[in-house]
Order: sequence, then C-alpha cells, then structure tokens
Amino acid sequence: MELLPVFRLPFQWAFLIFIMFSFIGWCSEVVYVGFIHEHRFINRGFLHGPLCPVYGFGGVVILTLPPSLYKTWIPLFLASMLLCTIVEYFVSWFMEKLFHTRWWDYSKYKFNLKGRVCLLNSVLFGFMGLGVIRFVYPHMLRFLNWLGDFVINISADVIGFILLVDIFFTVRKLVDFNTTMEKLRSFGESLRDHYSQEAWFRGDSLAEMFASVKEHGQENKDKINERILEKINRLESFKHQAAESFINRFPSMQSLQYREELTHLKLSILKKKLENKLKKKLNSNDN
Repeated sequence: MELLPVFRLPFQWAFLIFIMFSFIGWCSEVVYVGFIHEHRFINRGFLHGPLCPVYGFGGVVILTLPPSLYKTWIPLFLASMLLCTIVEYFVSWFMEKLFHTRWWDYSKYKFNLKGRVCLLNSVLFGFMGLGVIRFVYPHMLRFLNWLGDFVINISADVIGFILLVDIFFTVRKLVDFNTTMEKLRSFGESLRDHYSQEAWFRGDSLAEMFASVKEHGQENKDKINERILEKINRLESFKHQAAESFINRFPSMQSLQYREELTHLKLSILKKKLENKLKKKLNSNDN
C-alpha cells in the first residue's frame, strides 16, 4: 500500500494507529523498566489500561512528515528526532501545568533540557522514526486494510469509549490523590501550630512529626490524642493504596505543590516494601 501521511487517512484509521503506537510504547516501557530493571511487572502507563499515549502522539506526529522523507535515512532520522522531542517536552509541560506534577525527570542525564527531554531519548526517537516509517507503519496499514471499514469503525468506537472511561477514572484518582496530599499538608501545618513549642515535638519532616505525635499520644492517652492518632492512621493507610500505583509507575515524579508530602509518601512506601521483603525472607528461612 501507498504510505500516506496520517492526516490523509480517515479519522478512525488515524485513531487506531494512535492506539497501536500507544500499546507498543506501553509494552516497551513494561519490558525495559519493569522486567529488565525492576525484574517485575509494572504498569508504566499513565492510564489504567495498557497504553502510553505519549508514544501514540509521537508515532502519529512522525506520520505527519511529508512522504518525500519516507525513503530517506538521515533527514527522516533528524526530523523524527526533532518532532518527538518537541512532543515529549510539550506533554511534560502540559501535564505539569494540569496536575502540578512532573511525571518524569531527566536531570541526571547529560544534555537535558529542564529535565523534560534529553539527548539520549531524542536519539532513540530518531531511530524509532526510521523503524516506524520503514517497518511498522506499512504493516499497520495492511492490517487495517485487512480488517475493513466496518470492523475499523466499530473498533474505533468501542476503544474510544473505553479510553474515555479510563481517562475519567484516572483523572478522578489524580484529583483524590491531590486532595489527600492537601489534607496531609493541612494536617502537618496544624500539628506544627499546636505542638511546635513542645519539647517532645520534632517538626523537621512529616515522618518525624507523625512519629513524635504517635509517641506522645501513646504515652498520654486522651480523646484529643486518640482523634489525632486516628487521623494519622487514616492518612497513612491511603498512601499505600492510591499513591503507590503512581509512584511505582513514575518513581522520579515530583510535585510542585506538595514536595514535602510526596517525599514523605515515597519514603513511607519504600519502608513498607523493605518491611515486606524482610518478612518474606524471614518466612522463607523459617520454612
């Protein structure tokens, strides 16, 4: 089949190509980050489903290049490198503005731009563009042509609906996550206001605050201390349910509004993981 730019395809075709690129990107992230580095399965997608939309956007953007570049090597490599780098930078900036959170950070890599993009990834994007145009895209077009318009239209409608539902629940989960971190911040500030003059109170971090208040509450049991301890337990029970999934997917995520609170959550989750590993090791030794 003739390789056409994506904007010359029917919308349903372009949408399914976006979905396929998003799925391929998700598989790549799961294999590279999860299985190779962490030796376990990690859902690396921002959504609940097996999709990384940033790869979908990157793949579709490559397919907006003029067909005159499709049979070249170096121009196609450089154009793909530039376009995908712009997409990654924009997505990082947009999600930061929308959720007040930086989901990935390349500051530790050489030749990075504000931690949003780095030269290493840009070079990989260039090779990805060559692979997309030379090998992946032709097979995608053949596959869609084999499916036929009826199946394509039905599939696009069903997948589009599922994607909207997934986005809805993901955004709601993020809102709940930010709401809870706001409660965590407000509670920490109230503890500082009430106990900052007390000799037993340690207020350098949330972890120290909670630990000192727990110790004091256990030594001096009354209704006020019991209510405070219950609130600490509620906040800490949340972090191992809602926050852990986001932190596992994006371990370098940084909150612009809740730096201290997110650091506390990361340390608490890490502590919980180490405790679980120790328990498993002790149980295996006992057996």
